[in-house]
Amino acid sequence: MSDSKRCSPRARTTTSALRERVRRLGAVVEAGALTHQTLDLHVIAERIVAMAAERIGAERGSLFLLDRGGATLSSLVAQGLDGTPLTVKMGEGIVGSVARSGKALVLDDPYADPRFDRSFDEASGFLTRSLLTVPVRDRDGELVAVLQLLNRRRNGFGREDVRFLAELGVPFALALETARQHRAILERERLRKELQLAADIQRALCPKDLGRVEGLELAVLWKPCLEVGGDYYDLIPGKDGSWWLVVADVSGKGVAAALIASNLQAFLWSRRDSGEPLHELAAEGNDLLHRLTDGRKYATLVLAEWRPEARELRWVNAGHPPMLLRQGGAVKRHAATGPPLGLIPGLPYACGSAVLEEGDLLLAITDGVTEASAEQGGEEFGMERAAAGLERAREPEAAVRALHAAVADFVSGAALRDDVTVLCARCRA
Repeated sequence: MSDSKRCSPRARTTTSALRERVRRLGAVVEAGALTHQTLDLHVIAERIVAMAAERIGAERGSLFLLDRGGATLSSLVAQGLDGTPLTVKMGEGIVGSVARSGKALVLDDPYADPRFDRSFDEASGFLTRSLLTVPVRDRDGELVAVLQLLNRRRNGFGREDVRFLAELGVPFALALETARQHRAILERERLRKELQLAADIQRALCPKDLGRVEGLELAVLWKPCLEVGGDYYDLIPGKDGSWWLVVADVSGKGVAAALIASNLQAFLWSRRDSGEPLHELAAEGNDLLHRLTDGRKYATLVLAEWRPEARELRWVNAGHPPMLLRQGGAVKRHAATGPPLGLIPGLPYACGSAVLEEGDLLLAITDGVTEASAEQGGEEFGMERAAAGLERAREPEAAVRALHAAVADFVSGAALRDDVTVLCARCRA
Protein backbone atom coordinates (compact mmCIF):
# COMPACT_ATOMS: atom_id res chain seq x y z
CA MET A 1 0.00 0.00 0.00
CA SER A 2 1.37 3.48 -0.91
CA ASP A 3 2.16 6.11 1.74
CA SER A 4 -0.62 8.33 0.47
CA LYS A 5 -3.17 5.55 0.89
CA ARG A 6 -1.91 4.76 4.38
CA CYS A 7 -2.34 8.48 5.47
CA SER A 8 -5.43 9.05 7.55
CA PRO A 9 -7.85 11.87 6.65
CA ARG A 10 -6.66 13.77 9.72
CA ALA A 11 -3.02 13.47 8.61
CA ARG A 12 -3.91 14.62 5.12
CA THR A 13 -5.72 17.62 6.58
CA THR A 14 -2.72 18.49 8.73
CA THR A 15 -0.37 18.18 5.75
CA SER A 16 -2.62 20.39 3.66
CA ALA A 17 -2.77 22.98 6.44
CA LEU A 18 1.02 22.96 6.74
CA ARG A 19 1.39 23.46 2.99
CA GLU A 20 -1.04 26.37 3.13
CA ARG A 21 0.82 27.83 6.10
CA VAL A 22 4.14 27.61 4.22
CA ARG A 23 2.53 29.20 1.16
CA ARG A 24 1.24 32.07 3.24
CA LEU A 25 4.58 32.56 4.99
CA GLY A 26 6.13 32.78 1.53
CA ALA A 27 3.76 35.64 0.78
CA VAL A 28 4.87 37.43 3.95
CA VAL A 29 8.51 37.01 2.92
CA GLU A 30 7.68 38.28 -0.56
CA ALA A 31 5.92 41.30 0.92
CA GLY A 32 8.94 42.00 3.09
CA ALA A 33 11.22 41.86 0.05
CA LEU A 34 9.10 44.58 -1.58
CA THR A 35 10.29 47.06 1.03
CA HIS A 36 13.83 46.69 -0.32
CA GLN A 37 12.75 47.13 -3.93
CA THR A 38 10.67 50.31 -3.83
CA LEU A 39 9.69 53.20 -1.56
CA ASP A 40 6.39 53.70 -3.38
CA LEU A 41 3.72 52.95 -0.76
CA HIS A 42 1.02 52.56 -3.41
CA VAL A 43 2.96 49.82 -5.16
CA ILE A 44 3.67 48.00 -1.88
CA ALA A 45 0.10 48.35 -0.65
CA GLU A 46 -1.41 47.15 -3.94
CA ARG A 47 0.85 44.09 -3.94
CA ILE A 48 0.13 43.24 -0.30
CA VAL A 49 -3.63 43.55 -0.77
CA ALA A 50 -3.45 41.46 -3.97
CA MET A 51 -1.41 38.74 -2.22
CA ALA A 52 -3.81 38.72 0.73
CA ALA A 53 -6.87 38.37 -1.49
CA GLU A 54 -5.20 35.66 -3.59
CA ARG A 55 -3.88 33.52 -0.72
CA ILE A 56 -7.05 33.73 1.36
CA GLY A 57 -9.39 33.54 -1.62
CA ALA A 58 -11.22 36.82 -1.14
CA GLU A 59 -12.99 38.75 -3.89
CA ARG A 60 -11.72 42.20 -2.91
CA GLY A 61 -9.38 43.93 -0.52
CA SER A 62 -8.49 47.40 0.69
CA LEU A 63 -5.94 49.16 2.87
CA PHE A 64 -6.72 52.33 4.81
CA LEU A 65 -3.91 54.58 5.99
CA LEU A 66 -4.25 56.49 9.27
CA ASP A 67 -3.53 60.20 8.88
CA ARG A 68 -0.89 61.97 10.97
CA GLY A 69 -3.48 63.49 13.26
CA GLY A 70 -5.10 60.13 13.98
CA ALA A 71 -8.60 61.44 13.20
CA THR A 72 -9.30 59.85 9.81
CA LEU A 73 -8.28 56.94 7.61
CA SER A 74 -7.97 57.19 3.82
CA SER A 75 -7.90 54.31 1.36
CA LEU A 76 -4.49 53.76 -0.19
CA VAL A 77 -5.86 50.73 -2.06
CA ALA A 78 -9.55 49.90 -2.63
CA GLN A 79 -10.02 47.11 -5.17
CA GLY A 80 -13.12 47.32 -7.30
CA LEU A 81 -13.66 51.03 -6.90
CA ASP A 82 -13.03 53.81 -9.42
CA GLY A 83 -9.88 55.07 -7.72
CA THR A 84 -11.48 57.87 -5.71
CA PRO A 85 -10.02 57.62 -2.19
CA LEU A 86 -12.43 56.67 0.58
CA THR A 87 -12.21 58.58 3.86
CA VAL A 88 -13.41 57.14 7.16
CA LYS A 89 -13.46 58.92 10.51
CA MET A 90 -11.94 57.22 13.53
CA GLY A 91 -14.62 55.12 15.22
CA GLU A 92 -17.05 55.20 12.27
CA GLY A 93 -17.99 52.18 10.18
CA ILE A 94 -16.22 48.84 10.33
CA VAL A 95 -12.80 50.26 9.43
CA GLY A 96 -13.08 53.13 11.90
CA SER A 97 -14.29 50.78 14.66
CA VAL A 98 -11.35 48.41 14.17
CA ALA A 99 -8.97 51.36 14.14
CA ARG A 100 -10.38 52.61 17.44
CA SER A 101 -10.58 49.23 19.19
CA GLY A 102 -7.28 47.92 17.79
CA LYS A 103 -8.83 44.43 17.49
CA ALA A 104 -9.43 42.31 14.40
CA LEU A 105 -13.06 41.81 13.37
CA VAL A 106 -14.68 38.97 11.37
CA LEU A 107 -18.25 39.40 10.13
CA ASP A 108 -20.10 36.56 8.42
CA ASP A 109 -23.19 38.73 7.95
CA PRO A 110 -22.10 42.39 7.61
CA TYR A 111 -25.65 43.60 6.90
CA ALA A 112 -26.67 42.54 10.40
CA ASP A 113 -24.05 44.82 11.97
CA PRO A 114 -25.26 48.42 12.46
CA ARG A 115 -21.72 49.71 11.89
CA PHE A 116 -21.68 48.43 8.32
CA ASP A 117 -22.20 51.15 5.67
CA ARG A 118 -24.37 49.76 2.87
CA SER A 119 -24.02 52.83 0.67
CA PHE A 120 -20.90 51.54 -1.10
CA ASP A 121 -22.66 48.30 -2.05
CA GLU A 122 -25.74 50.20 -3.20
CA ALA A 123 -23.68 52.59 -5.32
CA SER A 124 -21.51 49.89 -6.93
CA GLY A 125 -23.93 46.97 -7.12
CA PHE A 126 -21.51 44.81 -5.13
CA LEU A 127 -22.83 42.52 -2.38
CA THR A 128 -20.67 42.17 0.71
CA ARG A 129 -21.31 38.73 2.25
CA SER A 130 -18.38 38.52 4.70
CA LEU A 131 -15.67 40.80 6.06
CA LEU A 132 -12.24 40.43 7.64
CA THR A 133 -10.72 43.62 9.04
CA VAL A 134 -7.45 43.81 10.98
CA PRO A 135 -5.39 46.67 12.45
CA VAL A 136 -1.82 47.24 11.21
CA ARG A 137 0.73 48.39 13.79
CA ASP A 138 4.29 49.68 13.55
CA ARG A 139 7.22 48.35 15.54
CA ASP A 140 6.25 50.54 18.50
CA GLY A 141 2.75 49.08 18.56
CA GLU A 142 1.12 52.24 17.21
CA LEU A 143 -1.75 51.89 14.73
CA VAL A 144 -0.77 53.01 11.22
CA ALA A 145 -3.35 51.36 8.93
CA VAL A 146 -6.27 48.95 8.61
CA LEU A 147 -6.38 45.99 6.18
CA GLN A 148 -9.72 44.62 5.00
CA LEU A 149 -10.83 41.68 2.82
CA LEU A 150 -14.33 41.08 1.45
CA ASN A 151 -16.15 37.83 0.57
CA ARG A 152 -14.06 34.71 1.11
CA ARG A 153 -15.02 32.43 -1.78
CA ARG A 154 -15.07 29.21 0.25
CA ASN A 155 -16.55 29.20 3.73
CA GLY A 156 -16.05 32.20 6.00
CA PHE A 157 -12.95 33.92 7.30
CA GLY A 158 -11.19 32.03 10.10
CA ARG A 159 -8.55 32.51 12.75
CA GLU A 160 -5.72 31.57 10.38
CA ASP A 161 -6.91 34.25 7.97
CA VAL A 162 -6.79 36.83 10.77
CA ARG A 163 -3.28 35.72 11.66
CA PHE A 164 -2.09 35.80 8.05
CA LEU A 165 -3.55 39.23 7.33
CA ALA A 166 -1.94 40.64 10.48
CA GLU A 167 1.42 39.18 9.40
CA LEU A 168 1.06 40.75 5.96
CA GLY A 169 0.50 44.10 7.61
CA VAL A 170 3.93 44.04 9.25
CA PRO A 171 5.94 44.58 6.02
CA PHE A 172 3.62 47.44 5.09
CA ALA A 173 4.14 49.09 8.49
CA LEU A 174 7.92 48.80 8.00
CA ALA A 175 7.63 50.17 4.46
CA LEU A 176 5.53 53.08 5.72
CA GLU A 177 8.11 53.95 8.35
CA THR A 178 10.95 53.68 5.81
CA ALA A 179 9.07 55.80 3.26
CA ARG A 180 8.31 58.50 5.82
CA GLN A 181 11.91 58.61 6.98
CA HIS A 182 13.04 58.80 3.36
CA ARG A 183 10.62 61.65 2.66
CA ALA A 184 11.81 63.43 5.78
CA ILE A 185 15.42 63.12 4.62
CA LEU A 186 14.52 64.41 1.15
CA GLU A 187 12.55 67.29 2.67
CA ARG A 188 15.43 68.24 4.94
CA GLU A 189 17.81 68.13 1.97
CA ARG A 190 15.42 70.23 -0.14
CA LEU A 191 15.06 72.72 2.70
CA ARG A 192 18.83 72.80 3.19
CA LYS A 193 19.36 73.60 -0.49
CA GLU A 194 16.66 76.28 -0.45
CA LEU A 195 18.15 77.87 2.65
CA GLN A 196 21.59 77.78 1.07
CA LEU A 197 20.19 79.48 -2.03
CA ALA A 198 18.45 82.07 0.16
CA ALA A 199 21.71 82.67 2.04
CA ASP A 200 23.59 83.11 -1.25
CA ILE A 201 20.97 85.59 -2.47
CA GLN A 202 21.06 87.50 0.82
CA ARG A 203 24.86 87.76 0.67
CA ALA A 204 24.65 88.88 -2.96
CA LEU A 205 22.35 91.74 -1.93
CA CYS A 206 24.92 93.05 0.54
CA PRO A 207 27.20 95.88 -0.67
CA LYS A 208 30.39 94.54 -2.24
CA ASP A 209 32.50 97.68 -2.61
CA LEU A 210 32.91 99.50 0.70
CA GLY A 211 35.34 101.95 -0.86
CA ARG A 212 32.73 103.70 -3.01
CA VAL A 213 31.56 106.14 -0.35
CA GLU A 214 33.42 109.40 -0.84
CA GLY A 215 34.98 110.78 2.31
CA LEU A 216 34.49 107.65 4.42
CA GLU A 217 36.58 104.57 5.10
CA LEU A 218 34.26 101.66 5.94
CA ALA A 219 34.44 98.18 7.47
CA VAL A 220 31.56 95.77 8.10
CA LEU A 221 30.92 92.52 9.94
CA TRP A 222 27.69 90.70 9.06
CA LYS A 223 27.19 87.31 10.69
CA PRO A 224 23.75 85.60 10.71
CA CYS A 225 23.40 82.99 13.45
CA LEU A 226 21.30 80.81 11.08
CA GLU A 227 21.56 80.26 7.32
CA VAL A 228 19.72 83.53 6.68
CA GLY A 229 19.22 86.40 9.07
CA GLY A 230 17.11 89.40 9.95
CA ASP A 231 20.07 91.78 10.27
CA TYR A 232 20.49 94.05 7.26
CA TYR A 233 23.12 96.60 6.32
CA ASP A 234 23.45 98.66 3.17
CA LEU A 235 25.16 101.55 1.39
CA ILE A 236 22.65 103.35 -0.81
CA PRO A 237 23.83 106.08 -3.19
CA GLY A 238 21.78 109.21 -3.91
CA LYS A 239 21.89 111.10 -7.20
CA ASP A 240 23.11 114.24 -5.43
CA GLY A 241 26.33 112.53 -4.24
CA SER A 242 24.98 111.69 -0.79
CA TRP A 243 24.98 108.21 0.71
CA TRP A 244 22.70 106.36 3.10
CA LEU A 245 24.40 104.12 5.64
CA VAL A 246 21.91 101.51 6.89
CA VAL A 247 22.03 99.07 9.81
CA ALA A 248 18.75 97.33 10.69
CA ASP A 249 17.59 94.41 12.78
CA VAL A 250 14.25 92.66 12.18
CA SER A 251 12.65 90.95 15.17
CA GLY A 252 13.20 87.20 15.23
CA LYS A 253 15.63 85.17 13.18
CA GLY A 254 15.73 82.98 10.12
CA VAL A 255 13.60 83.03 6.99
CA ALA A 256 10.70 85.15 8.30
CA ALA A 257 13.04 87.88 9.52
CA ALA A 258 15.03 87.74 6.27
CA LEU A 259 11.85 88.28 4.23
CA ILE A 260 10.98 91.40 6.22
CA ALA A 261 14.58 92.63 5.86
CA SER A 262 14.37 92.26 2.07
CA ASN A 263 11.14 94.28 2.05
CA LEU A 264 12.83 96.99 4.12
CA GLN A 265 15.75 97.04 1.70
CA ALA A 266 13.41 97.37 -1.30
CA PHE A 267 11.55 100.22 0.41
CA LEU A 268 14.74 102.19 1.11
CA TRP A 269 16.11 101.75 -2.41
CA SER A 270 12.79 102.87 -3.87
CA ARG A 271 13.02 106.11 -1.84
CA ARG A 272 16.70 106.96 -2.30
CA ASP A 273 16.05 109.84 -4.71
CA SER A 274 12.75 110.99 -3.24
CA GLY A 275 14.26 113.94 -1.38
CA GLU A 276 12.22 113.12 1.74
CA PRO A 277 13.74 114.10 5.08
CA LEU A 278 14.95 111.09 7.06
CA HIS A 279 12.35 111.50 9.81
CA GLU A 280 9.50 111.45 7.25
CA LEU A 281 11.05 108.44 5.55
CA ALA A 282 11.19 106.57 8.88
CA ALA A 283 7.55 107.42 9.59
CA GLU A 284 6.54 106.10 6.17
CA GLY A 285 8.55 102.91 6.71
CA ASN A 286 6.93 102.46 10.12
CA ASP A 287 3.42 102.66 8.65
CA LEU A 288 4.33 100.36 5.76
CA LEU A 289 5.83 97.65 7.97
CA HIS A 290 2.83 97.80 10.29
CA ARG A 291 0.49 97.27 7.33
CA LEU A 292 2.59 94.36 6.01
CA THR A 293 2.80 92.50 9.32
CA ASP A 294 -0.21 93.80 11.24
CA GLY A 295 2.12 94.76 14.06
CA ARG A 296 3.43 91.21 14.57
CA LYS A 297 6.97 92.02 13.37
CA TYR A 298 9.11 95.09 13.85
CA ALA A 299 12.52 96.36 12.87
CA THR A 300 15.03 98.63 14.56
CA LEU A 301 17.02 100.87 12.24
CA VAL A 302 19.86 103.34 12.02
CA LEU A 303 19.53 105.29 8.78
CA ALA A 304 22.34 107.82 8.41
CA GLU A 305 22.74 110.23 5.49
CA TRP A 306 26.33 111.25 4.67
CA ARG A 307 27.02 114.37 2.61
CA PRO A 308 30.74 114.28 1.77
CA GLU A 309 31.06 117.84 0.47
CA ALA A 310 29.95 119.25 3.83
CA ARG A 311 31.18 116.31 5.92
CA GLU A 312 27.74 116.33 7.43
CA LEU A 313 26.10 113.25 8.93
CA ARG A 314 22.35 113.23 9.63
CA TRP A 315 20.55 110.21 11.06
CA VAL A 316 17.38 108.75 12.42
CA ASN A 317 17.50 105.95 14.99
CA ALA A 318 14.30 103.88 15.11
CA GLY A 319 14.54 101.97 18.37
CA HIS A 320 18.05 100.71 17.57
CA PRO A 321 20.98 100.42 20.00
CA PRO A 322 22.72 103.79 20.30
CA MET A 323 24.94 104.85 17.44
CA LEU A 324 28.43 105.72 18.68
CA LEU A 325 30.43 108.72 17.43
CA ARG A 326 34.03 109.30 18.44
CA GLN A 327 34.92 112.94 17.92
CA GLY A 328 38.01 114.57 19.34
CA GLY A 329 38.85 111.37 21.23
CA ALA A 330 35.54 111.26 23.13
CA VAL A 331 32.87 108.65 22.39
CA LYS A 332 29.29 109.85 22.52
CA ARG A 333 26.17 107.71 22.35
CA HIS A 334 23.30 108.83 20.14
CA ALA A 335 20.19 107.07 21.36
CA ALA A 336 16.94 106.36 19.56
CA THR A 337 15.11 109.27 17.96
CA GLY A 338 11.90 107.27 17.61
CA PRO A 339 10.33 103.84 18.20
CA PRO A 340 11.04 100.66 16.20
CA LEU A 341 9.38 100.43 12.81
CA GLY A 342 6.14 98.47 12.51
CA LEU A 343 4.79 98.40 16.05
CA ILE A 344 2.40 101.37 16.14
CA PRO A 345 1.46 103.40 13.05
CA GLY A 346 1.43 107.18 12.91
CA LEU A 347 4.30 107.86 15.36
CA PRO A 348 6.77 110.74 14.80
CA TYR A 349 10.55 110.49 14.39
CA ALA A 350 13.32 113.02 14.92
CA CYS A 351 16.79 113.44 13.40
CA GLY A 352 20.25 113.93 14.80
CA SER A 353 23.19 115.52 13.03
CA ALA A 354 26.93 116.14 13.32
CA VAL A 355 29.78 117.52 11.24
CA LEU A 356 32.72 115.12 11.14
CA GLU A 357 36.40 115.91 11.11
CA GLU A 358 39.19 113.79 9.73
CA GLY A 359 39.69 110.72 11.93
CA ASP A 360 36.25 110.83 13.55
CA LEU A 361 34.71 107.36 13.88
CA LEU A 362 31.12 106.12 13.64
CA LEU A 363 29.97 102.73 14.96
CA ALA A 364 26.53 101.16 14.44
CA ILE A 365 25.82 97.67 15.81
CA THR A 366 22.85 95.36 16.28
CA ASP A 367 21.74 93.87 19.58
CA GLY A 368 23.40 90.60 18.63
CA VAL A 369 26.53 92.38 19.90
CA THR A 370 25.16 94.18 22.94
CA GLU A 371 23.06 91.21 24.16
CA ALA A 372 25.70 88.54 23.56
CA SER A 373 26.28 86.40 26.67
CA ALA A 374 27.92 83.10 27.54
CA GLU A 375 24.68 81.67 28.92
CA GLN A 376 20.96 82.35 28.76
CA GLY A 377 20.11 85.12 31.21
CA GLY A 378 23.78 85.83 32.01
CA GLU A 379 25.66 89.12 31.88
CA GLU A 380 25.46 90.81 28.47
CA PHE A 381 28.30 92.33 26.46
CA GLY A 382 26.60 95.71 26.54
CA MET A 383 27.32 99.12 25.02
CA GLU A 384 30.06 100.01 27.53
CA ARG A 385 32.42 97.41 26.12
CA ALA A 386 31.60 98.44 22.55
CA ALA A 387 32.29 102.10 23.40
CA ALA A 388 35.56 101.20 25.14
CA GLY A 389 36.70 99.38 22.02
CA LEU A 390 35.88 102.38 19.84
CA GLU A 391 37.95 104.65 22.10
CA ARG A 392 41.05 102.57 21.35
CA ALA A 393 40.40 102.09 17.62
CA ARG A 394 42.55 103.72 14.97
CA GLU A 395 40.83 102.60 11.80
CA PRO A 396 37.54 100.81 10.95
CA GLU A 397 38.87 97.39 9.92
CA ALA A 398 40.84 97.00 13.13
CA ALA A 399 37.89 98.27 15.17
CA VAL A 400 35.54 95.68 13.66
CA ARG A 401 38.03 92.83 14.15
CA ALA A 402 38.71 93.87 17.75
CA LEU A 403 34.99 94.10 18.57
CA HIS A 404 34.33 90.70 17.03
CA ALA A 405 37.18 89.16 19.01
CA ALA A 406 36.00 90.85 22.21
CA VAL A 407 32.49 89.41 21.79
CA ALA A 408 33.85 85.92 21.06
CA ASP A 409 36.09 86.09 24.12
CA PHE A 410 33.21 87.38 26.26
CA VAL A 411 30.89 84.46 25.37
CA SER A 412 33.78 82.00 25.92
CA GLY A 413 33.34 80.34 22.54
CA ALA A 414 29.59 79.72 22.96
CA ALA A 415 27.48 79.90 19.82
CA LEU A 416 25.86 83.28 19.26
CA ARG A 417 22.08 83.22 19.64
CA ASP A 418 21.38 86.23 17.44
CA ASP A 419 22.56 87.79 14.19
CA VAL A 420 25.54 90.13 14.54
CA THR A 421 26.16 93.22 12.41
CA VAL A 422 28.82 95.87 12.93
CA LEU A 423 29.39 98.89 10.67
CA CYS A 424 32.31 101.23 11.37
CA ALA A 425 33.19 104.35 9.37
CA ARG A 426 36.02 106.87 9.64
CA CYS A 427 36.03 110.35 8.14
CA ARG A 428 38.88 110.73 5.66
CA ALA A 429 40.75 113.80 4.58
